Parts: sequence; C-alpha cells; structure tokens
Amino acid sequence: MGKDDRRQFTRRNKQSIVHFQVIESPDSMGADKEAVVKDYSAGGIRFSAREPLGKNTRISIRFESEEWGKDLTAVYKDPKHSLMDVIGSVMWCLESREIPGEYEIGTQFIDEIEQ
Repeated sequence: MGKDDRRQFTRRNKQSIVHFQVIESPDSMGADKEAVVKDYSAGGIRFSAREPLGKNTRISIRFESEEWGKDLTAVYKDPKHSLMDVIGSVMWCLESREIPGEYEIGTQFIDEIEQ
C-alpha cells in the first residue's frame, strides 16, 4: 500500500505564509516563526521552515482562515475570528531538496485552539 493510499483527506497545493510556535509546555510557547505552506488537507499541512522540528513536536499554527479552502474553515474556523489557530503534531521532517538550509515538515492537525 502506497503512502498516498492511507490519506483520509485530499491534499491540495497552496503557497501561503503561516506562523507557528513550538508548544514547550501547556503554559509556554516558543518564539513565533514563519513558514511557507506547500500543500494541505483537512488533516494537516506540509510546510517549509528554516530549522528542523522533531517528530511528535507539538506546534501552534496560525493562519488567516479567509485564504483557505472550505476543507479547513468548515472544521476549524470560528465565524467570529478571521485568524485560525490549530494545534498540530510533526509527523516527519526532511531537509529540503529544493532549498538548501530549509526543511520540509509534515504535520497532522490535532485540535483547534480555543479563541
């Protein structure tokens, strides 16, 4: 069975900027970092960043929900807010073949952050 055969949601290509923070503990977040989204689905996103993240690292991901397809906004968008915050878990991290010094990171969405 191929990797794509296990996917629950359809992946869509998208170039967009998101911001993320490593969740260091329930009460502590790391520095705000910028990343470029490569593709996404209702289950997670793949993005490139300037530093690697370890498998199972939990991150808070923030992006403007108006830019995203209904797959994400139907699940995560609060109609009262234009920004969307979700918690993700790093599933894999590989050095980019396209851009030296950058890493491609695959995440799975875990939950929406309470607004």
